[in-house]
Amino acid sequence: MGEAWSDWYAFDYLVGRNAIKDTKAPGELLGGDYVSDGKPLARTQPLDCPVGAGAPRCPGTPGAGPGGYTYGDLGRIIGFPEVHADGEIWASTLWDVRSALGVQLTRALVTRAMELSPASPSFLDMRNAILQADTVINGGRAHAELWKAFAARGMGYFAASITGADTGPAEDFSTPPPAGTPTGTVTGKVTDREGGAPIAGVAVRFSGHDSGFAGSLSAVTDAAGVYTIPGVLPGTYPKVYASGGGADSETRAVSVRSGTSKVDWALRFNWASSDAGAGVTAFNGEDFTPYGCGPGDLVTSSVLGGGGWSTDKVVRPDGTVETRFVTIKLGKPVNVSAIEIDPSNVCGDDPPAAAKDVTVETSVDGTTWVKAGTGDFKPADLNKLTALPLAPGSAAGVKFVRLTVSSNQLSFYPDKTCSPQPSTAGCLYLDVQKLAVRGAPA
Repeated sequence: MGEAWSDWYAFDYLVGRNAIKDTKAPGELLGGDYVSDGKPLARTQPLDCPVGAGAPRCPGTPGAGPGGYTYGDLGRIIGFPEVHADGEIWASTLWDVRSALGVQLTRALVTRAMELSPASPSFLDMRNAILQADTVINGGRAHAELWKAFAARGMGYFAASITGADTGPAEDFSTPPPAGTPTGTVTGKVTDREGGAPIAGVAVRFSGHDSGFAGSLSAVTDAAGVYTIPGVLPGTYPKVYASGGGADSETRAVSVRSGTSKVDWALRFNWASSDAGAGVTAFNGEDFTPYGCGPGDLVTSSVLGGGGWSTDKVVRPDGTVETRFVTIKLGKPVNVSAIEIDPSNVCGDDPPAAAKDVTVETSVDGTTWVKAGTGDFKPADLNKLTALPLAPGSAAGVKFVRLTVSSNQLSFYPDKTCSPQPSTAGCLYLDVQKLAVRGAPA
């Protein structure tokens, strides 16, 4: 959206000053037109390409198809998620709003919405912020036109995105159900999948409707693990998710009717989560916390599997790799039933940086350590949790867990080289996506 706002404000200024003509013909507003001599170099196509436009200047891309882009094209315009390409979706949407509402009101709504939106917003958070801005400064009089513009670009009422990091959002082309439609209430209980105990502090959210404004569809479980969300319009919501409280996140589609719908969740509790009281007490290697992938990010829960730990890879003169470790203190002593690892690449690195050989040790006091298990991961093990076989005597009363990484998966990619210049993050970094500790309080 940062790339999109830059484009939108620039073209809004240029068209507003009559420096560029914008008629009803599609495909006139091409970014970088002057330096590219009319060729789509800085952007894949002009931002005034309507959905379904078949104009020669609105060719789209093989991944997204011809014509103007919609929300479902995110991550597909150039074949993978990328801020410039995916930003074209939002820029085109805002231009549609400008065409529908006029210059002055649109400028006011787009700018004021930035003040109102949550941090790190998704497209849908900003949709909601613009609607909220219309309520604040315009009495909501433009709501119908705004919903029409957003829905046409796939950001309709039942569209869904789990935070701004979701690169696979669910698009929808419907406007909200008519005023006066009877609403429903969604209620349920969140429990631990292993022991059945209630889990407090879990947020249950209807993605696309959880931006924090009045009427947001979200609730947090109480001490009994119970939550209640009133005022839900009937329909199918493709991404409702439960996260927090020390448990692994889960996402599902939920169909709601008028009246009361019961939706229970059985989540997997993770004692190595900061929500469960865990924290990092020691580590070595380079600290990439400022980039969101430091040792502490290994214990931070994420609904999209984000975060994770990345550190530097140092190769000794004999060709071996220096080991890197993280020590985690659990919130309370645990009788461990399983230790699971997702060795995936994080922090924007490519798969060769993912962990290969790892060792996990446990301790009851942080001083005496027992080797609990080892992992030898391969590319097929990425983006999923794998349980390590636990050694006898390593699982009772565990208070500390130490994860050591001794190599990454670079060896599985013979086409990647590190000399004379690194062609992959596998030459430079060691990554782990997640460490999970299962069990019950000792």
